[in-house]
Amino acid sequence: MLEDLKQMLEYSPGSKLTLKELLAFQDVDGSFKLLDSYEVPSKARVDFCYMPIYIAAAILMRAYLDGKRHLAPRLERALQAGLGRSFLGHGFEVEEGQILALQVFIKGGLRQFLETEWEICPAFHNKINNIVHRYNSSLLRGGHSDKEPWGKDCSPAWREIVEELRPNKPPYIAYGSNMDKGQMEARCPGARILGAAYLENWELTLPHFANIERRKGKKTPALVWEITKEHESSLDRCEGYPFAYDKIDIIVNIDGRLISAMAYAMTPEYKKRKREPRRGYVEQIPKGYRDAGFDEADFLPGR
Repeated sequence: MLEDLKQMLEYSPGSKLTLKELLAFQDVDGSFKLLDSYEVPSKARVDFCYMPIYIAAAILMRAYLDGKRHLAPRLERALQAGLGRSFLGHGFEVEEGQILALQVFIKGGLRQFLETEWEICPAFHNKINNIVHRYNSSLLRGGHSDKEPWGKDCSPAWREIVEELRPNKPPYIAYGSNMDKGQMEARCPGARILGAAYLENWELTLPHFANIERRKGKKTPALVWEITKEHESSLDRCEGYPFAYDKIDIIVNIDGRLISAMAYAMTPEYKKRKREPRRGYVEQIPKGYRDAGFDEADFLPGR
């Protein structure tokens, strides 16, 4: 069955599996695992529970993108079922397994899916995007130095994946001064507002410049924009990425639609620096709140 799945993903002439048969095999939990339970040794769990889910979900993703839109519920359930291990491999191959999983999804059209289908399984988008953010930041800081325990350097594979999955029009979460539409027009001319949202369980802080930090029960007003690759490069320069600010994806609710969007969060090292914001910076933040339709009283950093 595993070989048939691989052949179907690769468009192999020897593939014996049809899409109808694949759908019939999908379990009630959305998975395509080949064992009755996940309670098996780690290697078997990855190879015969999770890898079949990744391959089958990639096949459904490609079929959906090719026009079979009725597959959306099936695809969403499959993607959700595959999140249990964060796509990690087993034993000494945790990172190599993650690379293999992403390469499988890339064959299913992952780049297009991430760019166009934000509302199908936002948790999947969030997981993939945060993996890409992590390794892109690591590479930019001087090269990804993590190696598998036997010394294999995975940097070349990560560079290919990061480049392949860099979106053309990512959703971007602006908070602090970037909620000021005038500033965003200067930094990202032509960017399109998707809507206002609260970042639930995130708090706005001002160590010197605006930052967001996880705080249960707190919420931070934000404005979500659709930007371009060029806009993102401009913001990277303005935010000092990846040394002053790093990137994270956060799931936000925009008028009842859940999507995963990118935000900049201050690095621990930069947060400790003694810096003074430019004149008028702090006063600019409540102006952005008003522009976005939030109550200026929501601007209560550190509370």
